[in-house]
This record gives sequence, structure tokens and C-alpha cells, in this order.
Amino acid sequence: GIEGQQQRFQSSLPSTGGAVASTEGKIPNHGSSPLDAFRDSVTRDARMNELVGRSWTVKELRRKSFDDLHSLWFVLYKEYNMLLTEANLSRRKGLVFPQPERKVKVKKSMGAIKHVLGERKRDFVSQLEANRLDEEEDVEEEELK
Repeated sequence: GIEGQQQRFQSSLPSTGGAVASTEGKIPNHGSSPLDAFRDSVTRDARMNELVGRSWTVKELRRKSFDDLHSLWFVLYKEYNMLLTEANLSRRKGLVFPQPERKVKVKKSMGAIKHVLGERKRDFVSQLEANRLDEEEDVEEEELK
């Protein structure tokens, strides 16, 4: 669990000359439940005052490799699930959900990834079709000779 992760992390820290290395603040402690991993590690008060970044654009994502897009998709997917959990908890407790625009930005980024992958698929299919037509023309030319 979390304790094992903290021990492994602590053992990987550089030696501090006999002093005990602290993991305080370095590993988010999500609590004892595995479902706590779906909670935001930033405190509610901090989230109310922080500015939120922007979503990924299609133009930016076109430069990324398939593996990068794949990794980014799962990061965004996990973030979206965490935001849904936080929104649900806020609603049940009657609190204002901090930074609701984060959900919109994550969804826009995920949509942009789908758009880029769709473009790549259409390009690939059209290239296959063009190659198939070229091969058919070559075969017809050979038959005429």
C-alpha cells in the first residue's frame, strides 16, 4: 500500500549523512482506501485560489507521437475521474466545486486527442487506398504488355 510506496521512496532518496530523510510533503497521502487515489491531492483552499491552465490544442497534439498521445490520454482520463469524484463529493456536502472549468478543459483536451487520432487514421486509410489503386494500375499495365 501507501506505506510500502513511502518506504521504497524513502530508500531511494540520497543519503543525508546519517539524518533520516523525510518523505513529508513529497508523496501525497491519499489515506487508507484505494479509492482515495481518486481524490485531489491539493487542498480545497489551495484549489480555490489557484489559476487553472489551458487545454491542449489540436495543433500542439499533432506534433506528439502516438505513445505520447496514449500516455496523455490516460493522464487526462485519470484527472477527469478524479474531478468527477471531487464534484460528486462537493455536491453531496453542499459545497461549491472549486475550479469547475478544469473538467471542461480536460474534456476539450481529450476531444483534441480523438481529433488528431481521427486525422491520422483517415490519412492512413487514404494512403492505403492510393497504394492499392497504384498497384491495380501497375497490374493492368503489365497485362497489356
